[in-house]
Amino acid sequence: VLGSAPMAFAAEEIRVGVISPMTGPAAKFGQIQKNTLTLTSEDVNNAGGIKSLGGAKVRLIFGDSRGEPDIGVTETERLITKEKVHALIGAFQSGVGFPSSAVAERHQIVWLNYGTVDKITQRGFKYLFRAHANDTIKARTLIEGLAALSKRGTPLKTAVIFSENTEWGKSVGDKQKIFLEGLGIKLHFVEHYPYAAADLTSMVVKAKGLKPDLIVANSYLGDALLITRQMSEQEVRPVAYAAGGAGHLQPDFLKGVGRMSEGILVATMWEAAVGKAVPWIAKENERHVARFGMPMTEDSAGYYQLFQILVDALERAKTTSSDKLRDAIAATNISDINHKAM
Repeated sequence: VLGSAPMAFAAEEIRVGVISPMTGPAAKFGQIQKNTLTLTSEDVNNAGGIKSLGGAKVRLIFGDSRGEPDIGVTETERLITKEKVHALIGAFQSGVGFPSSAVAERHQIVWLNYGTVDKITQRGFKYLFRAHANDTIKARTLIEGLAALSKRGTPLKTAVIFSENTEWGKSVGDKQKIFLEGLGIKLHFVEHYPYAAADLTSMVVKAKGLKPDLIVANSYLGDALLITRQMSEQEVRPVAYAAGGAGHLQPDFLKGVGRMSEGILVATMWEAAVGKAVPWIAKENERHVARFGMPMTEDSAGYYQLFQILVDALERAKTTSSDKLRDAIAATNISDINHKAM
């Protein structure tokens, strides 16, 4: 009987920590992630909570990384030691997630990772999981897709890459370089420009002088807006303008550059149009738009997916015990396209 007391207490509330940039240059991403998680957590709670835990409700507790690795580490420590979270989702920016997930591993707390840098999951960690594509997969998809299009239209023979200088920008830019060169496309340069730079005219002008067929940009929102506007101002018109994701996929990017966004090509893990083939996805996205005035994004849909994986694992684990929850996530095998984790 005494041994059951902690279980009864844990069943009262499932505390899920979320690390996101709620303020700072990437705050727009964090806000949409929060919106999407709020919607789906309310659905779970309104439907009776975690049934195998007696209807335990899920409470989201947010930690603001501000997009800075040191703050992400501090917030992760706070969520684990002060808020006593049972699991963590984060941290969007790989440069934040890499050190923050190490804190979770040290405390043996499940970390459901959103962040694409390959090396995050190459450290042999036991409590860390990723459900989406890494930089290698995303870079290959983008470059091979562009190559396939070029065979049907104007050939792409030369390229430049603009890539911000955080962990993600350096990782995905270098992967794109490998795949471009593997296809025989001449790469003039890869420039890892300062994240959240105030002006990138010199980089854009440098590219203009080389007249590349392809420009690839790996940027968060502010940088994506800046590069696109400055390319327009400098009349830089490559055959193809492509992006690695992130800022170019945000609703505020479309609002900010208007018609300049037309024709930009992006390989993404999420797009609301998937709902044409999978009706429940369309309905979820419509609910999101009705409540928050914007669709889900690649990253917010990724957070949604991780939350649903956690809910599924909690139902199977029937406990918040860290080791058993970890084992339940490791045993996850979902193939039904109508499962919310899909």
